[in-house]
Amino acid sequence: MKILKYLLVACMMTMSIFAQETKRIALTFDDGPKAKITEEILEVLNENDAKATFFILGTNGKRYPKILEKIHESGHQIANHSYNHPNLKKLPMSDVKKELESTNKIITAVTNKKVGHFRPPYGALTKTQKEELKKSLGMESVMWNICPKDWEKPSDADYIAKFLVENSKDNGIVLLHDYGKTAQALKVAIPQLKAKGFEFVTIEELNKK
Repeated sequence: MKILKYLLVACMMTMSIFAQETKRIALTFDDGPKAKITEEILEVLNENDAKATFFILGTNGKRYPKILEKIHESGHQIANHSYNHPNLKKLPMSDVKKELESTNKIITAVTNKKVGHFRPPYGALTKTQKEELKKSLGMESVMWNICPKDWEKPSDADYIAKFLVENSKDNGIVLLHDYGKTAQALKVAIPQLKAKGFEFVTIEELNKK
């Protein structure tokens, strides 16, 4: 009887560990790279062995190529957030493609890889645009399902950290930005989420599941 009880407990522990290993989440950062702040975020991620995806603006990527190199060398994914952050819904398709292609060139110059993912500014994209960009540029649009609204003034580091710990879920895509308060929040939230069994992956890795 004792042996049976021991085997049952061992089985439950194994199942618990397996369940933890299957929880994957993607941290994504929009609007960077930015001097100092993006590097602070990179430091937090690297200290916690956490991977992320940076949806960069072409204007900022052109201004800070060395930071782009640091992102890439640290094993994170660099994706496209347009060149000038316009509302893509309001642009003709020719201009939408220019926005993405201009930023792709900046990213590819660093990564030597084709850019496969983009996030439209404001999440604004029509179904027709989405389908056309997939067909013509081979790019997938990426939205999100976890959002602490770190751009709002009331959202300080404590609030952001608490939100992430309480609302993160398996296969979650978190919308964040290159802000100092976000970097501070991650210092608290990432260790707690790792303790809950979360693995931090890029969008590319999340899609391979």
